[in-house]
Amino acid sequence: MKTTFFSITRVNRLRQAAVKAREIPGKGSGWWLGERASMADGPANDLLGVFDTLWLKPGFVLHACVYQEFHGGNGRIWAVPTDSLPVTSGGHPNLEGEWMKRPPGAVPLMEAIEGDGSPWSYLSASILSREAVEFGAYWHGLDWSVHTILSEPPRQADDPDVSGSERPETGDAPVGNWTWHAPVPDRWAPTVVEKGTATEVVMHAYNPIAGENVYRATDRYPTGSYVGKTATEVLCWGDGGFVF
Repeated sequence: MKTTFFSITRVNRLRQAAVKAREIPGKGSGWWLGERASMADGPANDLLGVFDTLWLKPGFVLHACVYQEFHGGNGRIWAVPTDSLPVTSGGHPNLEGEWMKRPPGAVPLMEAIEGDGSPWSYLSASILSREAVEFGAYWHGLDWSVHTILSEPPRQADDPDVSGSERPETGDAPVGNWTWHAPVPDRWAPTVVEKGTATEVVMHAYNPIAGENVYRATDRYPTGSYVGKTATEVLCWGDGGFVF
């Protein structure tokens, strides 16, 4: 078994590049009534291009669509065989759910991804899969975008009496009234564990939506595959948070 730890600086740099790459021109600009949808193949390809240890399997291309309304937006990215029928929406898919439908022959993005097999490629796959789900999202459509990957625990894990005014945040979760439901992890850095028949990516993150919490996400990939299964464990709950 081999364990590799990655710096939060490197991970956040990758994530920031992904967020910038998947920006939709005009997304969320202005205020409008009604709904609109459009194709967004360019930003989808830009997003994948950020991950230099991952690429599309031969014979696939990306097709993506975003949907926007007054209260927010979402999108979908599909991998479509090059010999399949093209998406013929004219850039304006039907607004009554048609934009969400799978194009002919398409598969979910991660099923068409391959990489160089390095520990970094598996951590990259975990980031890509989450950024792809967030493709085209804003306001009420947001979820992963407001989560923070952690490298340090909430300060109360080290000193229960610490307050927000005593020392600045240094990459840890915000100071707050945390109630722990699981042991405090010994290591918080994003981690890749190679186990022979599988590779696991472990990340700790802060989620402020609704009731704020700190959780551990473990993505398990069979050897040679970038299609993972995620197990999530909430470590502690706070008394803050927000809703969109």
